[in-house]
Amino acid sequence: MAGESRDGIGIINYLERRNFLLTGATGFVAKVLVEKILRVNPNVGKIFLLIKAKDEQAAMDRVKDEIIGCELFTCLQQKYGDEYTDFMLSKLVPVKGDIREWNMGIGDNSLRQITQEVNVIINSAANTTLNERYDTALVTNTIAPSRLLSFAKNCRKLSLLLHLSTTYVNGERPGVLIEKAFEMGESRMDSSTQSKLDVHHEISLASDLIETLPPNEVPEKLKEIGLARARMYGWHNVYEMTKAMGEMMINAERGGVPVVIIRPSVIESTFQEPFPGWIQGNRMLDPLILSYGKGRLPGFLVDPSTVVDVVPVDLVVNVIIAAMAKHGTAMSPGIDVYHAASSTVNPMTMGNMFNYSHDHFEALPLTDNKEDEIQITKMEYFSSIDSFSSYIQKDVEEKSGLSKEIGPDSNPKQRSRLEASCKRMAESLIHLAKLYEPYMFYRARFDNRNTRKLMEQMSAEEGNRFPVDLMSINWENYFANAHILGLKRHVIKKASSSS
Repeated sequence: MAGESRDGIGIINYLERRNFLLTGATGFVAKVLVEKILRVNPNVGKIFLLIKAKDEQAAMDRVKDEIIGCELFTCLQQKYGDEYTDFMLSKLVPVKGDIREWNMGIGDNSLRQITQEVNVIINSAANTTLNERYDTALVTNTIAPSRLLSFAKNCRKLSLLLHLSTTYVNGERPGVLIEKAFEMGESRMDSSTQSKLDVHHEISLASDLIETLPPNEVPEKLKEIGLARARMYGWHNVYEMTKAMGEMMINAERGGVPVVIIRPSVIESTFQEPFPGWIQGNRMLDPLILSYGKGRLPGFLVDPSTVVDVVPVDLVVNVIIAAMAKHGTAMSPGIDVYHAASSTVNPMTMGNMFNYSHDHFEALPLTDNKEDEIQITKMEYFSSIDSFSSYIQKDVEEKSGLSKEIGPDSNPKQRSRLEASCKRMAESLIHLAKLYEPYMFYRARFDNRNTRKLMEQMSAEEGNRFPVDLMSINWENYFANAHILGLKRHVIKKASSSS
C-alpha cells in the first residue's frame, strides 16, 4: 500500500519550477505526460518540446494543433478558459529539431538556452514499427539515445536522463524477467553458444548494405537483414533488438549522468486520467479488436491462454513522474530500470481480451457503410499459420459474396475485381498474424518489484494523485467501458450511440 512514508517521494515539490526537454513530444505517451504535469503542478518551469518541422513557425503550429488543440487537454481548457492558450504557451517551448541528428538538429539559440536551463531530459522518441528497415530502426532506437546522452552531458543543471523503452527488449526469454539494465553486447541467447553482439558492427553492417546493394533492393533487403539479425541474437523483431541496443549504448556511455529507464509493456488508452479511454492512433492490440468488431477477423492465430501484458498510458505516466522525482532528487550517477507492466500482478489472457471485446460489440455493435449493425461471433483460435490462412481466405471470400459470382450470369470483370479485393484483404490479415505471432504465444512475464517499491515509497496523497497500482484495474471493466469506447471515439471517429 502507498503511505508507508509520510512525506513520500516529494513529487509535487520536485516538479516546481523544474525545466524539461521532451523528445517524441507529439506522441501518445508524451502528450499524456505533458497534460499530467501541467494539471498537477502549473508552477512547473518550461517544457521544451522537440518537434520535427521545417522551421520554428511550423514547430509552433504543430504544438498549437496537436497539443494545445487536443481533446486530451480538456480539463486544462476548462480550468483556464480564455487564458488557456496563453498559459500553455507560457510553459511549452516548441524546439525545431530531429532526434536522429547531432545535437538533435537544434539551432544555436535554442541549444544555448536548453543546455543552460534544462533539469531533466525525457526521451520518448522511438520507431515502433515491428518490421522496420534495419538502418531506419537503428538510427532512432539505438544511435539517437547515444547522441542524446552526449547532449545531456553538456546540460549544466541536468539532474536526470529518463529513457522510455519497452519490456519487450527482453526478447524471446521465457519465465519472469527482472528489471535489470543491459550490459553492452548482451544478447538474449545462451552466451556459450552465441557470439557476442557487437552494436557498432550492427550499425556498420546496415550502413555498408546501403552502399553495396542495388538501390531498388535496399528497402526489402534491410527489412530482411534486420529480422534475421534480431532472431540470430534472440529477439523477435528489429524493434525489440534496436531498443535493447539503445539501452546498451546508454548504460555503456552514461558516465556520471543519472539514468532511469522506464519499460512499459503494451501501452493502451487512459484508465482514469484525465478521462477514461483517450488514445492516439492504433496501438498494438487495437487492429485486432477493431477488425474483430468489424466482422473482418472472426478468428486469429493465438493461444487464448497467452498472458497479454497491458498497461494504461496514464499509469505509465505516473511511473515516469514518480521515478523522475525520486531519482532526480537523489541525483545519484547510477542506472535504474522500472517495468510498467501487469503480467505478474494482474494477468489477463488473450482469451479474456477477446471475450471482453465480444461482449462489448454484441451489446454495442459497430455499423457498416449502410449503417447496419455488424453481427459478430465468438473468436476462433488457431495454433498454426497454415490453418489460420486457410480459414481466413475462405471467410473473406464467403463474406464478400465471391462464391455467388460463379455461373452463366456472372460478370467476369466484377468477379476479377472481387477476387483481387479478397486476396488483398486475406493477405493483410495473414501478414498481421505473422507479425503478431511471437506475442500471441508469448511465455514471459515481467517482474515489477521496483515499480511496487516506488508505490510503497509514496505518501498516501501521492498514491492517490499518481496511482501506479496495476492490481487495482478490473480488465473487463477497462476494456468494456474505457478502452473500446475510446477506440470508437478517437480511432474510428465514431462515438457509440450511448455516448
